Amino acid sequence: MHLGLGTKNTHIIARYIGEKMRIGKKILSKAGVLLIAAFMVLSTSAVMADTAEKTPFTATESSAMISNQGNLPRDGEEIKYYNPDTLTHVIGLSGGTPPYYWYSAIRFTQDELAPYAGWDLTKVNVALSCDNGQTEVWAKLTIWGEGTATQPGSIVYEDDTLYFDASGFHIIEISTPIALDDHDEIWIGIEWEQTEEGAYIPFTDDGPAVDGKGDWCNLGSGWDELQDFDLDYNWGMGGIVEGAGKAELAIQNVEGPIGVKAEVKNIGEVAASNLEYTMTVTGGILGFINKTVPGSKPTLDPSAIESITSGLLLGFGNIVIEITANADNAVEVTETKTGFVLGILVIGIE
Repeated sequence: MHLGLGTKNTHIIARYIGEKMRIGKKILSKAGVLLIAAFMVLSTSAVMADTAEKTPFTATESSAMISNQGNLPRDGEEIKYYNPDTLTHVIGLSGGTPPYYWYSAIRFTQDELAPYAGWDLTKVNVALSCDNGQTEVWAKLTIWGEGTATQPGSIVYEDDTLYFDASGFHIIEISTPIALDDHDEIWIGIEWEQTEEGAYIPFTDDGPAVDGKGDWCNLGSGWDELQDFDLDYNWGMGGIVEGAGKAELAIQNVEGPIGVKAEVKNIGEVAASNLEYTMTVTGGILGFINKTVPGSKPTLDPSAIESITSGLLLGFGNIVIEITANADNAVEVTETKTGFVLGILVIGIE
């Protein structure tokens, strides 16, 4: 079954809930066979509805919230899209014959992974409910490598022994840590075994969804985003990464008066790799001032500084100064300032 069948007689339902947590394990047997059987039944049910009532996907809500967000014992850092303060919805399926097997998933690109060069993905964090129509939940964790912008690539890790019997956050250990440097992208998905009609299992926040990243789902025949069905939320799911620290760049001391000078400083814990920076100065009367100064450095050690200068500027009028710096293992930073050129002097930078 595919989310698109919701235009016939299958529903995806969101609801609020929150409680505490506990995690156990149980082998999810014959998952592949049951998956095929479940979706065949749902597909048949949906096709039969062509001549009957057509019901779209709907969302229902109440007022409770998950109670133990933000108190998670974890090492490293969590890469996530959800807002931990608004985990108020849980999602479930109805409209066919249980059990349903379906995925919630998130996608990490180089925008999220690059600052953690040399780190490993060691755990997955997920918020779920066992208090809304299903008290025990069996599930499978799947991690994929790079595919396309709309579907994951090859499987790099699986664990089909997940079992939950309490609501809240659950941290799932990855038995073989995944080196982030080995993958341009990583998709993390959990296949839920929903055994009860109308049960609600994984949490989402209030959104808005991070396009193409925070709200993927698959009911058996392809990948869609929740926002495609007016559920503009991010899954309450993240990847926990561990490493020796990361680089962090800062742009500081932007000043004149002869030309524009600035500094890029590594305020992080490890050396920045393949530092690249650009200073652009534009403006003046009739836009005659237009200068770009690029630069690079193989490494920038912690607390080290790289100086940038525009060189001599000649003109008159207001200018805009934009400085950008990035590295393989650091988030790009940008600083924008304004100033005034008076002949060869640059004054009033702020």
